[in-house]
Amino acid sequence: MDGIECCIDDEIPFDIPDTWSWSRLGNLVEVITSGSRDWAKYYSETGSLFLRMGNLSRNSFELRLNNLQRVKLPENAEGTRTSLQAGDLLFSITGEVGMLGLIPDSFETAYINQHTAMIRFLPLIRNKYLPYFLLTDYAQKCYKSNQHGIKNSFRLDSISDILIPVPPFSEQERIVDQIEKIINRIATM
Repeated sequence: MDGIECCIDDEIPFDIPDTWSWSRLGNLVEVITSGSRDWAKYYSETGSLFLRMGNLSRNSFELRLNNLQRVKLPENAEGTRTSLQAGDLLFSITGEVGMLGLIPDSFETAYINQHTAMIRFLPLIRNKYLPYFLLTDYAQKCYKSNQHGIKNSFRLDSISDILIPVPPFSEQERIVDQIEKIINRIATM
């Protein structure tokens, strides 16, 4: 992240194929940011979606859209930083850390609250490989081992520091395809 190479050999949790590499998640993103504070005063029956932890999932990255909140922002409200785009991954950073939600294509204008982080991946890795990886037992252990404070919180720099095994792009696509085939088979049982 700072352009300086450093040895991470003592941090490598498991072996990966020779064609893969290890990277910190922070090197694979455009931005990681947390949501806006004190937006309850903007709650409204109409306006933009305001996604909260209750909209995230524990064992998938499907958004739960059954309990939605909307906000109507005044013109001077800062919302650019937390305005969501297709492919952004939401990550709960307080309470039940590590719940996820992936913003689908053609999603309406939406923002996130302060208990949620937004991870915007680099364009070359905007597929479902990283979201699926962040559901793994390995990733869940990272969340549990690095929480801070009384309320179970996970800092943005802790998200950036997660070590990710990165296969070549074609392998990422193959892995995602296989995962989705298995999920579809289970769903039809």
